[in-house]
Amino acid sequence: MYRLGLDLGSSYTKGVLVDENNRMTDSYCVRSGYNFNNAATKIINHFNEKYEFGYPVFTCGYGREQIQAPFVSNSELIALSRAVYEIYRSSCSIIDIGGQDTKFIQVNALGQVEKFKMNRKCAAGTGSFLEEIAFRLDVTPEEFTAFAKEATEEVRINSFCTVFAISEIIGMIKNGSTLPNIILGIYNSIILRSFELSLIVDHLVITGGLPAMHPTIVSLFKKSYPDTDSPEHSQFLAAWGCVLLNNERKSMDPIPPDPFPQQGKGE
Repeated sequence: MYRLGLDLGSSYTKGVLVDENNRMTDSYCVRSGYNFNNAATKIINHFNEKYEFGYPVFTCGYGREQIQAPFVSNSELIALSRAVYEIYRSSCSIIDIGGQDTKFIQVNALGQVEKFKMNRKCAAGTGSFLEEIAFRLDVTPEEFTAFAKEATEEVRINSFCTVFAISEIIGMIKNGSTLPNIILGIYNSIILRSFELSLIVDHLVITGGLPAMHPTIVSLFKKSYPDTDSPEHSQFLAAWGCVLLNNERKSMDPIPPDPFPQQGKGE
């Protein structure tokens, strides 16, 4: 019998099926939209067509308690950290780039969260920041990657606000900056905002939907911090971690409280 984990993020809802050996068997992603229950139902119905899985569903993310199916709610921070630790089995630093926020998480050698910080400067440096710029420039994620490889120099993006950053970019285009150079500047702006969250002193793991859709950004992270990588299916790790956490708990054990109850509920 499979188990289902859901990460109900601000932009996308991600679902994973996990087998009896704790392996991620299948995954599916939909836009969250305005109704998290609708997004969760789409994923549940998708998996119901091919698999049998048990309830409750294990959830995390912004809409983790907004579904009608039986569920067990989990901290997104702890779930993501548990999944990353399952892969690396060592202390590490995590930068998770989501739709509305970017998070830094320090995980110790036991897989426990030791430090957490989230961006506080608008949505600049997040997935929605890049989506808005891509929409304005009429450029797809695949084209972003291709253009960045053609850049001959970096154009620095200084604005923290998404609206002002777009105005800044439009001004650069009017002044003759090339699109490849601007896109490289956009990527490096996201990286700079991420590194501003905390000093990195360990192996760095990049997670979230942004590196999954824009793998070039991981290569650029490596230029600044060589001990960096991003695991496969990085946007589904928190959903997977929800299942891993609950597999380790006995049925009558209380669920540990979220250590950061007012933070980390984004993408």
